[in-house]
Amino acid sequence: MKRLSIFIIAIVGLSACKKWLNITPKSEISATELFKSEQGYKDALIGSYLLMTSSGSYGFESTVGLVDVLGQQYAMPGTTHPYYFASAYQYDHLSVVPKKDNIWATGYQAIANLNNIINTIDGNHGMLHPANYAMIKGEALGLRAFLHFDLYRLFGAGNLVNDPSGLDLKVLPYVSRFAKQITQPSSGRAFLDSVAADLSAAAFLMAKYDSMSVDRNAATGVDIPNTDQFYNNRRMRFNYYAVKATQARLHLWRGNYDLAKEAAQEVIDKGLRYLVAFNNGNINDPNPVNKDFTFSTEHLFSLNVQNMYDIIKPSIDQFGPDGINTNTSKLAHSGTVANELYEVNTKPGMSLSDYRYKELYKKVSSTDYLLLKFTYVTNSTFKDRMPLIKLPEMYYIMAECFNEQGDVATAVDYLNRMRINRGISNQYNLPASLTRQEVTAEILREYRKEFVSEGQLFYYYKRRGEATIPGTAKAMNNAIYMLPLPQREIEMGGGN
Repeated sequence: MKRLSIFIIAIVGLSACKKWLNITPKSEISATELFKSEQGYKDALIGSYLLMTSSGSYGFESTVGLVDVLGQQYAMPGTTHPYYFASAYQYDHLSVVPKKDNIWATGYQAIANLNNIINTIDGNHGMLHPANYAMIKGEALGLRAFLHFDLYRLFGAGNLVNDPSGLDLKVLPYVSRFAKQITQPSSGRAFLDSVAADLSAAAFLMAKYDSMSVDRNAATGVDIPNTDQFYNNRRMRFNYYAVKATQARLHLWRGNYDLAKEAAQEVIDKGLRYLVAFNNGNINDPNPVNKDFTFSTEHLFSLNVQNMYDIIKPSIDQFGPDGINTNTSKLAHSGTVANELYEVNTKPGMSLSDYRYKELYKKVSSTDYLLLKFTYVTNSTFKDRMPLIKLPEMYYIMAECFNEQGDVATAVDYLNRMRINRGISNQYNLPASLTRQEVTAEILREYRKEFVSEGQLFYYYKRRGEATIPGTAKAMNNAIYMLPLPQREIEMGGGN
């Protein structure tokens, strides 16, 4: 990012009885004033999350909207649809430019706030409790890496395993200073090395305190002050296991399969013990208030997007604003896609047992399936949660790594374990006799089913350098997979 704000968002209205992410920002105040207290560092960290929840970022475009449109997750009825030109990869179209540019700008704005924390906290180390120092700095470093890597996944090079020349491209700046000076783009290699370094530093700082839940740490004698409930709801913050999961993503992107497996397996082994749990079947509860549509108990990292349904509603409703006519702007599946994904015609029993088919679709007609993942239910305890990293992805990463290394049977085992946890009966287990190509096809099927409206499918295709993808006749390559930088960024010297 070339121009960084010299202010940082602060937060008011924080108390022990309020959720730290269920708050509103006040006027910007100078960083000098903000960082005179331990409280200021906490406020600044939460301010970065608030930036990420905007509709131009993870609140919509980086998840439900633009990024999932690029992955061809939705049916496009015609040129009048607001995302038609995005689905056709016409990045210079007026309907696309502000969406991609806002993702860039918001990402680097949040990074700027995090840099202000990271670059001042060592100088104020003495006034922070040791646990707060380690957790705040670690969380900020990890989140900075996460944001940079997501920007790289969108604007940087993919297919690095088959075409490592992408590592030499200088596209994005890795911004680690809070300053007005221009940060020049790094090579892909240096950029991803910086992501890895920040994640390693974050894991080192947080492991002592955050590799177990806060209450469990208290039992071990590790002192974590939490009277203000700052460390509650760790699944909704960039916790230790989110760091490890992002490491798994990064290593897989670079084709380092053993390192990816090591990180993903730690999340599976320890994250299931201390942070997350598989959905216990409450998606089947007949009372909508109790339905956990996004499987939030499996969220390794999610955001609390206030009034999220108001943002998403125009894209998932059956009817338009008048409540009468069909919604021509909706983001939905066609019946053909739904039937193919869930093998309705060949394995009807399997499709009817899969939670994602029987609970997350609304069949309006044989050609129109609405997506219910972000359904709003009054008084639900699960509303307003946007998943950014989920436990199933770790199983899919393990499956892909083993498959790429030739161990098909182990890959199939990881897939079957996830399928069972989506309600699919053992009688439909994938056989260990599948070929490597067949396993790859099953992994893709799982990504298409599991991550709809979460913005992950496009990155799967891009990482693997898929030349053709379902939903478009376009010949896919880095010219399409690498979104163009904002024009202003290019004019200021970016994208060398």
